Amino acid sequence: MSKEIINKTAHGVMVWDTEEKRSYILSNDEAAKLGKEQSKTEEPAADKAEEKPKQTKTKPAAKKEETTDGE
Repeated sequence: MSKEIINKTAHGVMVWDTEEKRSYILSNDEAAKLGKEQSKTEEPAADKAEEKPKQTKTKPAAKKEETTDGE
């Protein structure tokens, strides 16, 4: 992936080209094609990532109310 989308505007998308070390604006149509290409290449990388175990939210045990009367 040599192109990264930096900013989306109303007229197009600003893209950074890592090979050429420059940025330029693509039309929305060209950016849609680039987005589809990037999503295809990112899916296998996401599969290789290790899944982190989900933390479960546990509520602390309810404290018994203590009275000053001794009851």
